[in-house]
Amino acid sequence: MTTPNPILTGDELAHDERWALAVRIVGSHHFGKSVHLRELLLYLAKRAIVSPSEDVTEQEIGWRVLGRRQDYNPQTDNIVRVQIRRLRQKVDEYFAIEGANEPLVISIPKGSHVLRFDPRPQPAPVQSIATPALIASEPANRRLQKIAAVVALTLVAFFCGRASSKDRSLGAVFASSPHAGNPLWSRLFINDQPTSMVIADSSIVIVQNGLQKSFTLNEYIDRSYKDQIERAQNPDIRELLKMIAGRQYTSLADATLSSELRSIGTQLGARVAVRYARHMNIRDFNSGNYILIGSSHGVPWVELFEPVLNFQFDRIGKDQRFGFRNKHPLNGESLVYSSAAVMNGPQESYATISMVPNLSHNGTVLLLNGITMEATEAAGEFAISREFPTVLTKALGSAPGEKLPYFEILLKAASMAGAPHKVEILASRRLNL
Repeated sequence: MTTPNPILTGDELAHDERWALAVRIVGSHHFGKSVHLRELLLYLAKRAIVSPSEDVTEQEIGWRVLGRRQDYNPQTDNIVRVQIRRLRQKVDEYFAIEGANEPLVISIPKGSHVLRFDPRPQPAPVQSIATPALIASEPANRRLQKIAAVVALTLVAFFCGRASSKDRSLGAVFASSPHAGNPLWSRLFINDQPTSMVIADSSIVIVQNGLQKSFTLNEYIDRSYKDQIERAQNPDIRELLKMIAGRQYTSLADATLSSELRSIGTQLGARVAVRYARHMNIRDFNSGNYILIGSSHGVPWVELFEPVLNFQFDRIGKDQRFGFRNKHPLNGESLVYSSAAVMNGPQESYATISMVPNLSHNGTVLLLNGITMEATEAAGEFAISREFPTVLTKALGSAPGEKLPYFEILLKAASMAGAPHKVEILASRRLNL
C-alpha cells in the first residue's frame, strides 16, 4: 500500500493508487446517478491522502461539498450524516460486486468522517476455475482501469479542498480540466470562491399559470401572491393551488443543467452550491457569482437584472403567450419573438444567454432564460458546449485576447420530443455596464 504523503502535487495525486481506486469507484454504475456521493467520496479520499492525520468535521463537509452555508448548524441539519450513511452503503455495494478483486478497500468507520484505505483481507487459498469467457474479459477490464485513470484528471474537479498550500498544489489538476481557459467559466467559476446556481421555483410557475397571472418580484418576496390564491373563485382550484404553492418543485431541465454546471465549477476549483429560488433574498446578490436557470416566471430574481437587458421576457399579444420583446431592434430584427404552437414536428422557441454584474458590481451573474423548459435547457447546453466561446466571440465581434464583455444573445432553439437538438444565434448585444 502507498505510504501516505502529506503534500502531493496534482500529477502525483493522479498516479496515486488510492486516488485511482476512488476514481474507479465513482465511475462505477453504483454511483452513476449520485452526483453528491461522487463529490463526497472524492473529497474524503483526497483529504485522507493529503492530510491523513487531520479530522474531517460535519461543518466542513456540509460547507465544502454539500452546498450549505459556512455557518450552518449541523445539529439542526443532518444532511452530512444522511449522505455519509448512503456513501457507506454505495461503497460496500461496489466492493461486493464490481470491486470484488480490488487489492485495496475503502471504509468509513461509523462515528467518523475520515476515510480509510486498507489492504483487502486475503481469503484462504482455494482452487480457482478460470473459464474462457473470464479470461477473454481480462484485457477489457484492464482497458477500463486505464480509462478510469485518465478520467481522474477531470473527476478531481469534484474536490473542493481547504484554502491552504496543500490545496494550491492541486492547481495542475484543475488546469487540466477541458473547461480551463474558457472565458465565460473563468468569470463565473473562480478557484476557492463561491458560485451559486439558482434553480426555478416550478411550484410558483404552476400557481401563476393556474391563476393566469404573473407575479412581480415584490409579490414573490413578501408572499402576497397567496392573497391572489385565496381570491380564486373555484374552491377546488383554490385548495389545489394552495397545496402546490407550499411545495418545492423544480424542472427536469434545471436539475440536469445545475448538475452539469456544478461539475464544471468544481472541476475549476470553485465552491459551487445549488439553491432554490424561494430560499434566496435580495442581499445575496450583492456579492459572489450566480447562475440563474430560468425566466423571471420561475426565477423572479431575474427581475433584478432585467432593466439592463435589451431582450425582455414578457407576455405578448392577445393570447398572452410568453416571448421576448426587443426594446431596440436593429436592422433585420423583429420587435417580438414568441413561440407558435405546433402539433407535430420540431418545436421552435427562444431563449437568451446574458452575462451581467451582480448588484454591487463585484461578481458576475449568468442568466439562462428560456420561454419554455426546453428552450432554457437548450441555452444551457449551448453555453456548456465546446464551440460556444468561439461562436460567442464571433457574435460579439471581440478582438483576439479581449476580455469577455458583459453581453446578451438571443437564440432560436428547436426541440423534438421535448429534447433540444438545434440552436442558432439570432441577435447579440454588448452591454456597457
